[in-house]
Amino acid sequence: MNIKFLLLGTSLSLIPQYVAAQCAVTDCQQLGYTSLQECDNGLKCPFGEYWACPMPKEETAILGECTGYAKNCSIGQILNSDGTCSTDKVGGKTPIGVVVYISGGSDKCGYAMTASPITTSIMWSTEYINTGAFQSHNWEDAIKDFDVSGNMTKIIQTSNGNSDKYPAAYAALNYAPSAAPKSQGKWMLPTAGILNSLYTNLNAINNTISELKGTQLTNDNEHIWASSEYTDKRAWVFCTIDWHGLTYYGKDGSFGGYGVVRPVLAF
Repeated sequence: MNIKFLLLGTSLSLIPQYVAAQCAVTDCQQLGYTSLQECDNGLKCPFGEYWACPMPKEETAILGECTGYAKNCSIGQILNSDGTCSTDKVGGKTPIGVVVYISGGSDKCGYAMTASPITTSIMWSTEYINTGAFQSHNWEDAIKDFDVSGNMTKIIQTSNGNSDKYPAAYAALNYAPSAAPKSQGKWMLPTAGILNSLYTNLNAINNTISELKGTQLTNDNEHIWASSEYTDKRAWVFCTIDWHGLTYYGKDGSFGGYGVVRPVLAF
């Protein structure tokens, strides 16, 4: 018997076997479980009390509807086509208007106006009729009118579908930016109250208009038609030098001249 071989075999059998093994990561935060609060649709770390929570979905407005999203916005901000507000232009988002009014109360309805007029030198109407929209020759009453939808509905009903009789209202109704085509039919003439808000916040709004390469409202360069009536023959328009941002024109351009249309969109 080869004793030397036996001794060698015995010594080899006593050497520990080294097996390569990968260490498992058990640190919850390294694994992406970063929240100490339980969350809906979240996953709990198997090695501790941390949770992995899904990213919250960005809240957005429904264009043309008042859903309360405006509580997240402020006058002078940009309304984007995806229904979000932003202080400045944001990559990947397309601006469609400037926020000019946000209501109080729980509904927090907001309205954004186009950064430039969509049409100029246009009549309010070709006829002298009380449409049923808000009417007052007192500016102190007029600036309390915020019934955008109600005024537009009554003007369109009075027209009996004849857009030639009420060209300003139909210009607003038929407008839609290319980035938000589904908003067509939801843009409306602003009320005297919204035009007063525009006047009150003109500096902030003009700054945003400038950022969007729109047409600033300066030196009384534009008289924007309101849906609010002054009398059966006249309607309120925006101006920068009179009556808290308001004056009035003849609906057919016979008194004062023709106005412009800068429609507003609820959000």
